[in-house]
Amino acid sequence: MVEYLKICRPDHWLKNVFIVFGHVVAWVLVLDFARDASLITKAFLSLIPACLIASANYILNEILDAPFDAMHPTKRLRGIPAGKVKVVYLWWIKAALIIVAFLLCWWWNMNLGYQFALLLLLISGVVYNVKPLRLKDRAFMDVIAESFNNPIRLWLGYYALVDTNHVPPLSIVLAWWSFGALLMTGKRYAEFRFIGDQELSGRYRRSFKTYTEKSLILAMITYANLFCFCTGIAMAVYPRLNNLVLVFPLIVLAVIAYFHHAMKDDAARLEPEQLLRNPWIILCTLVTGAASLWLLLAETNYAKNVFHFLGPVEW
Repeated sequence: MVEYLKICRPDHWLKNVFIVFGHVVAWVLVLDFARDASLITKAFLSLIPACLIASANYILNEILDAPFDAMHPTKRLRGIPAGKVKVVYLWWIKAALIIVAFLLCWWWNMNLGYQFALLLLLISGVVYNVKPLRLKDRAFMDVIAESFNNPIRLWLGYYALVDTNHVPPLSIVLAWWSFGALLMTGKRYAEFRFIGDQELSGRYRRSFKTYTEKSLILAMITYANLFCFCTGIAMAVYPRLNNLVLVFPLIVLAVIAYFHHAMKDDAARLEPEQLLRNPWIILCTLVTGAASLWLLLAETNYAKNVFHFLGPVEW
């Protein structure tokens, strides 16, 4: 039973914390910082169906990737390639997870926006893993497709709290997508170096036949720039977000910390997931989050006051 649970990867449910970002966007831009206990309940409940669908996608991933995982230095020890589980049971578990997830949506009266986003999350797992598309085998498209889960999670959090008459800003959606692409490319880079054999890595993941260390580094730089660009637009356009300009140096430091850790020699010998467990990255994220929350709740437009000094000088 433990092996079946491992394949569902409940330890990866932590990624659904990105749904909270969607909650925050709705809370700031639509709900006007409303303090309502029912909103907290809705926000919490919205995490559960998403976690169930994520586990269903992980099951599909492991079933279809088993022949390739058998060639990986550590993934060959997973339940399916190691012969510890029966695949037929996994298909039944996957079906049960999907049914329960959508039944909970109906029971908790989640709106159509949330349900559509949940369906997109399920479809993304199919597009990413199943032939003929199987985007995980296509260089660069694998990162773009996998990181699309970030906007989906944003929509899940957003529509858990507001109705479908509202639409989250495109600049914020694209920034969140670019941020996810940066993280996913960092994982690819670490995994590429971890295997350390071009031929073996190409057999394990077809996209690695195209990737090089240089192309992955350039991709990370590109996604980091797109993230900063789109974030800057959102901060400039929406008055409620103006103050976040002051936290931008912390965002840059967090990106630098991520690059630094991803490119260390010892990171190449670690499982890619461990990139996100670096204490400095966690610290930068927590400090940035706390500063952002304080600035969002501030009644004074500090950004306008500070950056007034960078404007034209009158003699």
